[in-house]
Amino acid sequence: MEVKRKVVLLGDAAVGKTSLVKRFVYDMFEDKYIVTIGTKVSKKTIKMEWGGLSIDFTLMVWDVLGQQGYTRVQEAAFRGADGALLVCDLTRRDTLTSISAYWLPMLTNVAAVPSVLLANKCDLPDWQIDEPMLERAAEAMGVPYFLTSAKTGENVEEAFMKLARLMLLFEPVEVGGETRHRMESLKDILDYVIHDFAEKHWNMEDAMAIVTAQLNSMGVDIRSPTIHGVKTLIERLYAIEKDYLPLEEAQQNRIKRLSLLKHVKWA
Repeated sequence: MEVKRKVVLLGDAAVGKTSLVKRFVYDMFEDKYIVTIGTKVSKKTIKMEWGGLSIDFTLMVWDVLGQQGYTRVQEAAFRGADGALLVCDLTRRDTLTSISAYWLPMLTNVAAVPSVLLANKCDLPDWQIDEPMLERAAEAMGVPYFLTSAKTGENVEEAFMKLARLMLLFEPVEVGGETRHRMESLKDILDYVIHDFAEKHWNMEDAMAIVTAQLNSMGVDIRSPTIHGVKTLIERLYAIEKDYLPLEEAQQNRIKRLSLLKHVKWA
């Protein structure tokens, strides 16, 4: 069985994205900084066992320009992505802040996809980001994280493989034989989100009460929901679910619900 997926690497300049790609694809490291202009694409096929099947999983890895402000180039690279690696530099605290403040919002505006946070350069001293800080950031973003080193190779393969498994888990939601990618209105999406949350809750009546309370506190009118309102509800339901579901399951629920919004085109 053959599977092909597009992966984007995003993060500030000099966090080590290009070095991570070279380590993963070619198992090599160059101690030289090279500015990525626009986007560079590399390919690697890995062997995986999944559900009793042997899979040739081809990753098309897009190394995206790390200079902030080039939003047209960056957003164009994100289109059609199936997964993302969010890269920060452990020796520069601002690079972690940039993930949540700049890169992730831009990504989710174009493609809500499974993601993994890579805290790179763990071989270096003088970290400005400690592990509790990473744990809080990853939990807030709803993603797993790895401490990585492109120089030594530590956790690089593991991070890419984790994303590959998440992408295999991530499938289009189907209702009545048609994918929810064909939803025609925000009401359709809100209807799915509410129903999906209720189904995963231990009690339908309690679940509906939770959703109602959230919508009322947000001032969302279900007769005319907005994208912002639906997004906010999804994030609030994720915050609730991660308290009683396994974290990875809660993260997948969040990603799947957010992914429905990218197929709705409203100004």
